[in-house]
Amino acid sequence: MYRSFDSLVDAFFEQHPETSSLFNATIGEGKALVSGRELVENHFDPMVLWIYERIAKTVDATNLSADEARYYIGEISVFARYNSTLLLRAADTMRGYSPELAQELTRNYLEEGGERGKLPAHYVIFSGALAKDLDFRVNGWTPRTMTTLALSSIIDILAWSHCPSTILGMYYATEAVAISETEQMRDITNRLGHLLGKGSNESLENLDFYYRMHLDESHDAATDGVAVEQGHQEGIARFIKDADTFHFLQPQIIDGFLQMLYPFSDQWIEITSLIQKERRSDAKVA
Repeated sequence: MYRSFDSLVDAFFEQHPETSSLFNATIGEGKALVSGRELVENHFDPMVLWIYERIAKTVDATNLSADEARYYIGEISVFARYNSTLLLRAADTMRGYSPELAQELTRNYLEEGGERGKLPAHYVIFSGALAKDLDFRVNGWTPRTMTTLALSSIIDILAWSHCPSTILGMYYATEAVAISETEQMRDITNRLGHLLGKGSNESLENLDFYYRMHLDESHDAATDGVAVEQGHQEGIARFIKDADTFHFLQPQIIDGFLQMLYPFSDQWIEITSLIQKERRSDAKVA
C-alpha cells in the first residue's frame, strides 16, 4: 500500500502460514519453539530459496539491456563494498559475548577483506574484474534506490547491536542469500558481456575467476572441499543450530534474520520495479 513494489518476504509468509505463525509465536512468547536445526533447515533456508527463485524470474537477466544490467550491477555491488568492514565490526562487537562466533566472523572478514599473503579483498577482485572484462568502473557508484540505502544503513546499525542474537540472525541472512546473489550477479554480468560482444562465463576471464572463487568447491579458495560462500553460511548456521550451547536467543535470531532479509530481497524488487517503469515510459513515448 505504501510502496511501489511488494515485498517477496511478505509474499512468502502469505503462501507459507506455518512459517509466519512460528515466527510470530516465537517472537510473541519470547522463547524457542523449535530446534535451531529445524529453524534453519525448515524455515530460513526454504524461505531464501523461494524468494531468490522469484527474484531470478522477475529480473530475467537474458532480457536486460546493457544500461539495465549496469544498473543492477552498480546497485547490488554497493553492499559488497562495505561487507568486509562490517564483518570486522560485528566480530569486534561479538567478541566479549561469544568469542567463538567472533572467530567465525573474523575468518569471514579475512576472506572477504583480503588476508595478507593470500587473495586481495573480494570487492577489489570483483571491481577489477568488471573494469577488465566489461569496461565498467563500479568504484564510487552512488546508491540510486531507497532499498540500497536502507540495506547499507541497516547492516551498519546492526553490526553495532547490543543484542548478540540479533547479530547472529542478521549475519545468517547475509550469508544465506550470498550464493543466490552471486549466481544472479553472474547471470547479469554474462548478459552484459554478451551484449558488448565480449562473451560470457569463461570468456570473461576475471569475472569467471571471481565467481568460481565463491561458488566452486574445487577452487583454491575452498576449504576442505567446501566453497567459500557455502562455508560462510554453514559456519554461521552452526551457532543457530546449537543456540543453547552458545546462549543465543531464538526470538532475536528471527528478528535479526528478518531485518536483513527484507532489504536484501526488496533491493532486487525495487530496482526491477524502476526498470519496468522506465520501460513503460519509453514505450509510451515510442
